[in-house]
Amino acid sequence: MAFYKNPEEMYKARAKRFKEDGDRHWAMAKSGEGNFHYYKAKKCYEEEKYNENKAKESRGRSW
Repeated sequence: MAFYKNPEEMYKARAKRFKEDGDRHWAMAKSGEGNFHYYKAKKCYEEEKYNENKAKESRGRSW
């Protein structure tokens, strides 16, 4: 956690990573690589929303 300046920055970075992973899995699923990728994309998008909400909650806080 010392890598980030505050919790908000950490949660934003995590949300961005989950968004990228979700987009990647969604693209694989749409190109015919299987239902697993639909499921994985859905889970990544849920984690993105969770981390975005945590970032909003932690706005203005510090370690």
